[in-house]
Amino acid sequence: MKTPYNALRALLIIANITSPLTGYSAAYAAAPPTHGLPSPQLSKALDALLLPVNKAVIKKFKLAKGEHGVLVLSVKKGGIADKQGIKPGDVLSEVHGHKVHKPVDVDIAVSRDLKAGKSDIAFAVLRDGAPVAVAAVITLEEYNEAISVTEVSSWESDTSETSFSYSEYVSEETQTIESSYESEETTVEEAMTQEESSSDEETSDDSSEDEGDDDAGDDGDDGGDDSGGDSEE
Repeated sequence: MKTPYNALRALLIIANITSPLTGYSAAYAAAPPTHGLPSPQLSKALDALLLPVNKAVIKKFKLAKGEHGVLVLSVKKGGIADKQGIKPGDVLSEVHGHKVHKPVDVDIAVSRDLKAGKSDIAFAVLRDGAPVAVAAVITLEEYNEAISVTEVSSWESDTSETSFSYSEYVSEETQTIESSYESEETTVEEAMTQEESSSDEETSDDSSEDEGDDDAGDDGDDGGDDSGGDSEE
């Protein structure tokens, strides 16, 4: 009897030891990032890692108060941004006249132009607080070229802020970068479809207003004819 009892007791002891460790591991894995910055997103249009500009980004990277758009955190060497003169530390506020509020807005704007057959795309850029106009040429082939997520940690980044470690940041955000990159094409397509639907609705509303104006004009003309007929009598 002692042997089965001792075996069961040993199993219970092992279970009690491993259970807290398992809970600790799960809690550690679920721990939020410690950097205090928003999550980044890869831009297929620029071969760059972008950050939405908020108060934390302005403070960390010492941007001018009131700057808005997205911060270019890093660029792929020889990639689209690198070839077009867009550098780490730049803030993109507009793409071809469209304001940028979050990273995906850049790819939506570029994708929209490429779909319309335009490859010359203007970027409104702030570099060290001063405006810089960048006229980029982006082809559909470049836009569709796959990005290796595993190489992002080695991309060129802005190292002027000594309290920020790019490699540590990317390490903490690897899963977010991968998932956002995998879903980006769907996100861009959905956004463009929504824009087209909104545009169609506006066009429809404008047409209805024009028809209403025409009807009002017709009523006025009919009234004029009746008035003329009465005066002749």
